[in-house]
Amino acid sequence: MKGSWRGTICAVALALTALTVNTPTADAAPRPLAMGIYPGGYAGGGSLNPAPDKPAKIIQALNTLQAGPGFLVREYVDYNGKSTDGTDSKQYLGYLGHGRRMDLVLSYPGQNTPLDGWLQYVRNEVRFAGPFSASISMGVDVNVSAAKDPSVVPAVVAGVEAAKDEARKLGLAGLKLGFDEAAIGRADTSFWQSVAKAGGDRLRDALDYVGIELYPDVFYPTPGDLGDQAMRAINIVRRREMPIAGLSDRIAIHVSENGWDTLSPRTEAQQSAALKSELTAINANRGQVNVTSYEYFDLRDDTSSSTNLFDHFGLLHDDYTPKAAFQTYRTLVRELRRGCCN
Repeated sequence: MKGSWRGTICAVALALTALTVNTPTADAAPRPLAMGIYPGGYAGGGSLNPAPDKPAKIIQALNTLQAGPGFLVREYVDYNGKSTDGTDSKQYLGYLGHGRRMDLVLSYPGQNTPLDGWLQYVRNEVRFAGPFSASISMGVDVNVSAAKDPSVVPAVVAGVEAAKDEARKLGLAGLKLGFDEAAIGRADTSFWQSVAKAGGDRLRDALDYVGIELYPDVFYPTPGDLGDQAMRAINIVRRREMPIAGLSDRIAIHVSENGWDTLSPRTEAQQSAALKSELTAINANRGQVNVTSYEYFDLRDDTSSSTNLFDHFGLLHDDYTPKAAFQTYRTLVRELRRGCCN
């Protein structure tokens, strides 16, 4: 959501369509989900005068949420079409104490920006951020951006391939490479056909995961079981989208963003219940659809007094005081790490 959602509410404000969930028998004892959060407050389309970040408060909250090493810190950096320095993620290193790992998103600016500079930027960022990152994504809401700009998909595919090549040269076998798409309530067939056209065996060899951004009952009212809605969206990706590009079940799915706002009349108690319903359903079905990570969007409200729903996804208010969902997520992080809720 961060950065590329300006003016795209309509593209994602579609009700989840009915979809029969057909999944194979779950593997025995799948690994616990890797879990994390975007530690900021800004969401694309939100306030232009947010409350300022308070790094000490952010670090305190991350320390409280995590339950051991490996907790993911999701951050976003944008290639500006000029500088290929590839150290934009340096500004977030202070959030990686206590064994936390970065989930980094690199965004291509589109508009036929020359690929040579973009790919050099990708390679340089892999060199810099790869050693302290669990994963690097070549874009957020890629399907939404691609619907307006045909230069996006070829650049994302080339970025994944270049990132994997660089990671292999550096011996970063554990670094996962992928891209993220927004769930739009149906199979985004045209987008995935463009991925199939731009990719091929090289992409299938390089790609480790597809990220999905899930916001059931946010941009369009979809009453009912939110956990079921989340799993329907994930099954669309796994069963109806990824096969278009020849992507097998070996390639994981990451729930890269999941959130529910508290803009009145919606309540903090409802947010807490939505988080619990969606995360427990995802966790219970993770082995069936090879979901390996989950990250909540986001840590705090951008501006708690705002009337813009994009400013109200936080587990904390803009002054860093907790909502009910903060403790809910903290508890689930611990329970799911222990594997108690399979």
